[in-house]
Amino acid sequence: MKTKTNIRVKYLFLKRIGGAWGNEPVEENSVVCIRAADFDTDSITHIKHDLTKRSFEAGEVEKKQLLTGDLIIEKSGGGDNQPVGRVVRFDLNETALCSNFLECLRPNQELAIPSYLGYLLYSLWKRRVVTASIKQTTGIQNLDIADYFDNKIDLPDLAEQKKIVEFLDNEISFIDHLVKQKQIQLQLLVEKRQSLITKVVTRGLNPNVQLKDSGIEWLSQIPATWKIKRVKYLTTKVGSGVTPKGGATVYQKAGIPLLRSQNIQFNGLELEDVAFISEDIHESMGNSKVHSGDVLINITGASIGRCYFYSGELGEANVNQHVCILRPNDQVLTEYLNLLLSSNIGQSQVELHQVGGGREGLTFESIKSFIFPLPEMQEQKEILNYVNEFNEEMHMLEKSTQKSLDLLMERRSALITAAVTGQLEISL
Repeated sequence: MKTKTNIRVKYLFLKRIGGAWGNEPVEENSVVCIRAADFDTDSITHIKHDLTKRSFEAGEVEKKQLLTGDLIIEKSGGGDNQPVGRVVRFDLNETALCSNFLECLRPNQELAIPSYLGYLLYSLWKRRVVTASIKQTTGIQNLDIADYFDNKIDLPDLAEQKKIVEFLDNEISFIDHLVKQKQIQLQLLVEKRQSLITKVVTRGLNPNVQLKDSGIEWLSQIPATWKIKRVKYLTTKVGSGVTPKGGATVYQKAGIPLLRSQNIQFNGLELEDVAFISEDIHESMGNSKVHSGDVLINITGASIGRCYFYSGELGEANVNQHVCILRPNDQVLTEYLNLLLSSNIGQSQVELHQVGGGREGLTFESIKSFIFPLPEMQEQKEILNYVNEFNEEMHMLEKSTQKSLDLLMERRSALITAAVTGQLEISL
């Protein structure tokens, strides 16, 4: 007969040790400081390489040093789609602390196996038990750990915990292998799409077409009838918006959509979190009004170079200073210009022209200087039709692969929950 004890989570830990951020690293006394950004959430562990190093007083290191078997919980941070409270097992063979947004949990190993507690707390977080103990007065979520750990769970004895851990380690390893294969498949589909797009915008659709030297070393040969054009000769406008006076405080729940960098994706416009501004502000930003047929490209930040076109689906719209408008002239189709920018030859020029003294950024002049091979309008249409048909096939494959990946992750989470809540009969 299995022995279980109904116990509050707090009794499963000997102590909680707050994290620290310390000072800028000094060669002789810097140590690893694990941050929430280092969490590999679903694997319940953290990355092992490229970890941040900070300097701490010797006494602080001695008092807060992480030990084998410790768990680390995120107590501040999170968001709507990923609430605070994530937990990972400490897994590093060197001196380390956790940051001040985290907390070390030292298991009572007379009651619980650390790996079992990792699975248990992952399940509680995944099932959103944690949300009842989250407090949020600003944009940052704060976890009331004392309240959270007042929850009761049914704890099996150590022998049963050992069986559960061995079972989960084995099953999760197999699922993770399948997940990795699906992720590789998705990446290969992306690479296949990029390869095809780059091929057709540099050589066209006819494999037997007569070629000529492009005159550009990195571009090599292009079809004999094509021309080399800079973006400034393909557009009537290259420019971005501005931050509305008052910034985010002037955003409304409805009004004129203000497209920001997070709205511009390679596969379309992401419109779930569009900001809105008033008619008056929109009119005051007349130079950055978006027209149907404009190509939009992100010019700052981590999403630099991401682009898509606007088809007028939102009616009147505007952009902020992180998004640049490219308004095509009569030499290039909107979708074709977008295809050029999103191709490998477009994205390589994005990387080449980034400026900003440490902050990634593109200037209008650098965008105007981008060089592309360009066919006549009719051939642009033929290439677009071909690419659109190809993309439909790729989208179906991606959708199917992503669905199977999602099902694997659901299975993974459900298995952990079933094992730690006693819903599975485990015998080894």
